[in-house]
Amino acid sequence: MTVSTGVRAGHVETALLVTDYRQRPRKRGVTLERAITEAVLAELGERGYAGLTFEGVATRAGTGKSALYRRWPDKVGMVADAISATLPDPESLSFPGALRGDLIVYLGAIARSMLGPLGLGTRMLCGELSRHHEFAEMWEQRVVGPWTALLTEVIADAIARGEARQGALAPECVLTGPTFLCQRFTVSGVPMTDAEIESLVDNALIPMLAFRD
Repeated sequence: MTVSTGVRAGHVETALLVTDYRQRPRKRGVTLERAITEAVLAELGERGYAGLTFEGVATRAGTGKSALYRRWPDKVGMVADAISATLPDPESLSFPGALRGDLIVYLGAIARSMLGPLGLGTRMLCGELSRHHEFAEMWEQRVVGPWTALLTEVIADAIARGEARQGALAPECVLTGPTFLCQRFTVSGVPMTDAEIESLVDNALIPMLAFRD
């Protein structure tokens, strides 16, 4: 008996190379969430925000588009959640309780988050924020806002201890460190090293923020 595979002669090898996610075991729960996050960041790094699609993410994650649409009505929320899930939780950082050390811990956490797929995706994304206002707003709320609030708290604590001057909470003072760090990464693609972060803190941030007699 001859069994037809539906594949023409000469095309068997090509057909075998085609991956159909539906024939794989279904991912569920935490495994699925992790696969989606990784897929979003990979697609973002390769295609940019404009080229990222639900279909591309679903295929890379090994799931169906319905699994994505059940979670997000659009790709804005999907990308924002993927980035938020990969960034360290601000509440998990352990600060030594001194201005210099606190700044180094804070900036170091951001720099380390730029390693791997998140860094590549974020770098691609930064160039597109001005063209996608709906995502720029989500980015501000979900990523920039919480981290800016944390640094504001760090500086306010330093003011209360007498380490930082009253004017240190001005927006230009709060944003200088993370803006410089992110700008360096956007241009070079390489996160700042621990030594470079310490140099930034010692030569720029401490002179700008510290209490003056």
